[in-house]
Amino acid sequence: MLDKLKIFIRSKIEISDEEILQIQPYISTKNYSKNDFIIKEGEYCHFIGFLNSGLIRSYLHDDGKELTTQFIFENCFFTYLEGLLQEISSHKNFVALEDCEALILKKNDLPKILELNPKFESIFRHLLFDESLMQIKANEAERKETPTERYLKFLNQYPTANNRISIKFIASFLGIEPQSLSRIRKRLTQNTKVT
Repeated sequence: MLDKLKIFIRSKIEISDEEILQIQPYISTKNYSKNDFIIKEGEYCHFIGFLNSGLIRSYLHDDGKELTTQFIFENCFFTYLEGLLQEISSHKNFVALEDCEALILKKNDLPKILELNPKFESIFRHLLFDESLMQIKANEAERKETPTERYLKFLNQYPTANNRISIKFIASFLGIEPQSLSRIRKRLTQNTKVT
């Protein structure tokens, strides 16, 4: 159950199996079917999740449009971060794009876990830093990069995305219209055939 989580944690810090197993009593497994809401706009998020398998999309509503804010692939943590730090309801939806299996840690158990071992606090700081860095990079990319550059970077980061995510969701995430993304994909395909 914790194999993928162990690999993820060890990519951030040095920690033994025994230390990781200290948190096992606080972790439960939850399965979501495709199209299930994991967190709904207006709800309070009371957990941190680690995605063992599947794919999640987060989005918000803006002027009647759905704006994709994030894709969460397997082997990643997810939560409504703002609600984790303060007791505020979510302004985003988190929806399973595929059947998902997640490890769930209740927000109320977080202080107990952080007390168990200082290394868990280090992991938590890494998660906060990674989430903040991702948001900063996304904002900078939208200002500085062309749509084609953003798309190529997205594919480089998530090579299986085209096979797993609809073009309208990818376009929304990249901040472009689906028709524009179709043209970009067509042009890139033609350029690949020429070379």
